[in-house]
Amino acid sequence: MASRVDYAVSMTPVRTIAASGDYDAQDVMANDVGKALGGSASINTGSEDHTTVGYASKTVSYANAPATGGAKVALGGDGVDHVMVFIKHTGFEYDSGLGTTANSQGLVVYIETSADLATYAKFTIPAGGAVCIPSITLAADCGLWAESAGAATIAVEYALVL
Repeated sequence: MASRVDYAVSMTPVRTIAASGDYDAQDVMANDVGKALGGSASINTGSEDHTTVGYASKTVSYANAPATGGAKVALGGDGVDHVMVFIKHTGFEYDSGLGTTANSQGLVVYIETSADLATYAKFTIPAGGAVCIPSITLAADCGLWAESAGAATIAVEYALVL
């Protein structure tokens, strides 16, 4: 069993210069940042054994993010602090697990800041994208929720390390 979680994140701001005359379009690093950004770290789990919600015995348990406007799906429980949160938009619809129909609609993730989603922060993950959130502390009666940004469900891969 792991006693830590290793993670890394990176991003590169890119600008596409339009094709002109004899030249094809070119992707270049955007001037505002001028470099790739990234970082990596390890987070101690506090014990040799830990619990990971969303996985069991090396097998993923996909969450079903419903179509927008319906009841959102809870990722884990309310008021639970996590050593690490990993959430991935698989790029496919949910069909009793990972479906075979592609879904390019965004995955909207809510971080509840007061009970019953009365207030929250949210972000959208594009198809195939993922996010890591280290050492997140959630208030009592607050949790992580997700829904599709469109009319189709999304199979969500997630690992919440306690």
